[in-house]
Amino acid sequence: MPVVVAEPNGKLHLTFGQDSAIYYATTSSKTASFGTPTVVAVLPNLVAGAKRGPQIAVTAQYVVISAVNRAGDLFAYSLDRATGRWSSAVRMNDVPQIAKEGFQAVAGASRGVFHAAWLDLRDDKKNKIVGTTSRDGGRTWSTNQVIYRSPDGTVCECCRVSMAAKNNNVYVQFRNWLDGSRNLYLAHSTDGGKTYAPAQKLGTGTWPLKACPMDGGAVAVSAAGQPFTAWRRENTLYTCQPGEPEQAIATGRNITLTAGPTGPLLAWDDAGTVWVKSGTKPAVSVGKGHMPSVAVAGKTAVCVWELDGKVMTGTLGL
Repeated sequence: MPVVVAEPNGKLHLTFGQDSAIYYATTSSKTASFGTPTVVAVLPNLVAGAKRGPQIAVTAQYVVISAVNRAGDLFAYSLDRATGRWSSAVRMNDVPQIAKEGFQAVAGASRGVFHAAWLDLRDDKKNKIVGTTSRDGGRTWSTNQVIYRSPDGTVCECCRVSMAAKNNNVYVQFRNWLDGSRNLYLAHSTDGGKTYAPAQKLGTGTWPLKACPMDGGAVAVSAAGQPFTAWRRENTLYTCQPGEPEQAIATGRNITLTAGPTGPLLAWDDAGTVWVKSGTKPAVSVGKGHMPSVAVAGKTAVCVWELDGKVMTGTLGL
């Protein structure tokens, strides 16, 4: 699954995994066309399928890519943008081989501050949400902390974790498994990831389910600091702001979002077609495939997705 993120000036950054190689590509601030992808590193037994692949975050000084191997170890690779040099791999989990499911996320908050979170099996071999913070651009990472542990034993085992951060506000979204239901929850830190308030359920409905839907949604933060969430319940896709009722968007799966100029910019797939929706405008099909990621470059929405093992791109005027 390819992942794309954007800077405020419209420059885009892309990562994806293929075999054991981690790739990176970028654009200038004047075009939405990516240069030739380069290999950042080779991580033996890289996990790259079903939304488990490399993740990427950016600040003005650094680019950080996170990736996990099949043993369950999570690594960070940091680009110092001033020198153009990538760091060697730095392990982020301080207990070895505990990210077995491979779902992880990374977010840039400000300057050299980055946060990461993942599904973690430490202590009791049950999945919980664990996180860490770097304050030097991804070169070193803090002692891991448990952000959320389900009182029923485990969170949903096969749904992606997503993150968003701005200054001291950090948001971690995940699918819980509580009282027999698989609903989305959001954990929020107001002190730069040092502590988190109790995670809150998103939306008013519920999804009783004995199986894992393998679909975790996404969270994003606007330039003004407003969090937005997007996620799936049964076959319907929803958006909502924390503490407010959800709004149905469409049917489908693998919904993701970023902050657009007039609200959330959404992307998802349905029956092999990738869709993009901006604000109140109708959704637009951008191509065949699945597992999209979306970003904003000026007045253009840029969507990347997977089709038959290839990275596809499409654009849409906003």
